[in-house]
Amino acid sequence: MKIALVHLCSFGDCLYATLVARQIRRDFPNCELTWVIADRYASILEENPDIDVIHTIPISEFSQAQSGGWNIACRWVNDQLAAGLLDRAIFTQILPDNMLLYDGLIRSTVYRGYPNPVIGPHRPVVVLNSAEIDRVNSFISSLQIERFRHIFLFECGPRSNQSPMNPERAEQRAHRMAAQHPDLLLLLTSDRPLISASRQVVDASELSVRENAVLARYCTGLIGCSSGITWLTTSIGGKLLPMLQVLTKSTEPFRFASVAADFVRFELDASMVIEMADPDDDTILNCIQLWVSQSHIAARTRFNEPLTFTSAHAGQMFRFVRKHYGTRSSFRFLLKLLKQHRLRFPVQTLWYELTALQTDAVTEIRNRSLLRNDLRRTGLLPIIRKFLNRDPETGKPVN
Repeated sequence: MKIALVHLCSFGDCLYATLVARQIRRDFPNCELTWVIADRYASILEENPDIDVIHTIPISEFSQAQSGGWNIACRWVNDQLAAGLLDRAIFTQILPDNMLLYDGLIRSTVYRGYPNPVIGPHRPVVVLNSAEIDRVNSFISSLQIERFRHIFLFECGPRSNQSPMNPERAEQRAHRMAAQHPDLLLLLTSDRPLISASRQVVDASELSVRENAVLARYCTGLIGCSSGITWLTTSIGGKLLPMLQVLTKSTEPFRFASVAADFVRFELDASMVIEMADPDDDTILNCIQLWVSQSHIAARTRFNEPLTFTSAHAGQMFRFVRKHYGTRSSFRFLLKLLKQHRLRFPVQTLWYELTALQTDAVTEIRNRSLLRNDLRRTGLLPIIRKFLNRDPETGKPVN
């Protein structure tokens, strides 16, 4: 059997999808597995034992992987299927076609693109070659790391808008941390060089994305952004590190990026994670101060602010999905999210959303008593009944 796994971007999401590839290999051990991926992310798949062929789609920027590049990939796959050169295609990328599978976490949504269960352990598959390992060893040997008690990998170039961190802010904070702690070495990793490196604030941008997995093996901690480097450290080629995740409170679609929530769902050690939502610089520095001077456990006890998926996140996703799939599908999607996270939707917000529904969708809800039990459990049934006692077109009470 010849199978195509189609997932173009990005590094973090493709790392999740390596576990889908591993599951496909388990389910179909004799298959020929082709991964269709954007060329700028293809390096993450090198040496992967579960993949037979890597087919790249050229893109010049990230957004193309969800638009023009995605269309090119789909046409190629469909042509291969029509010609009998492929037997099956599996699409795990969330945007643009799998957003209805979203359940609050990116990893689980990627998994849901594959119809079979994805069995753990849930550590992404990254295999480094000897040249990469030697390159990192050479990089490390020049730093005299034995002089430092704490060595932190600092992820500072997220592309997913899930964190307020950026390279400039990270570099400024790193220098402040270094000034306070002479036994702390900070390895800053992004796709751009530092403005001003020092003995304690080291520019690791010369290493490839993959090589950060080897770099993590030398580290004692991670300051992350729930982006590609964070998930790379959790791979079988990296090292699970105690970490501080600097994230955003934003409820915009797909911005919920809790590492702790992912770890809990997929049976990893969530006690290794400190989360902060839009912290100011002093809070970050105080957390690092306590971590370095006492322990990660002490810092976590005082500073951990775990993110939770809220009704505000569900509402934003509902509106986002409605633009693409219409009112009927989006309303079912909302109910699924509320049930998954045991949430109640604010009555005023729901009233606004319901009054925006098209007449045919309201009629369908009335005629089919859509998911009555779920509506009751989520507290939505009374407000829907109130709405349905009004004329669907005018909104006026029905006598």
